[in-house]
Formats: sequence, C-alpha cells, structure tokens
Amino acid sequence: MSDLDLHPFSPASVARESGEPDRTESAWLQWVSVAEGLLGHDLDGNDVNAAGCGYSLDEAHERFNAGMSPSQYASTVRSRARYRAPD
Repeated sequence: MSDLDLHPFSPASVARESGEPDRTESAWLQWVSVAEGLLGHDLDGNDVNAAGCGYSLDEAHERFNAGMSPSQYASTVRSRARYRAPD
C-alpha cells in the first residue's frame, strides 16, 4: 500500500492539482471537440504516410499525448499544403 492509497482524493485529482497534464479519456474527447470546432469538420481523416488529406485521428491523438493544444493542432493542419477539408 502506498501513501496515495490512503489519500482522501482520487489519483486524478492529485495529478490535476500537481500540474500533471490530464490524459484521461474525457480530456481527450474535450480536446477533439475543440479541435474539430476550430477546423469545422471531424478529425477522422486519412493521412497515411503524410500523403493524404493532412489530418487524422491517430495523429491528433499523438499530438494530444505530446501536449499540443487543439488550436496548435488546427493551425498545424491548416498550414499543410496537402490539407483538404472534406466537401
């Protein structure tokens, strides 16, 4: 048993208060919602080997885990010459 097992707050609360980035599923879903709102479409694109539409859900998840903000990701996607928003 660790000291955190006896702590009156959840591990997620302790992590949030310590300044650790929130990597929970709800944080991911919120991140996606904001990024999709900024781009005006969903993130489920097809950008295999950087040769597709310029965005993908897999890449977005990698950027989320790396700490990129939704607005930074949207700007990165829009800056790509290959970026094509869905019709």
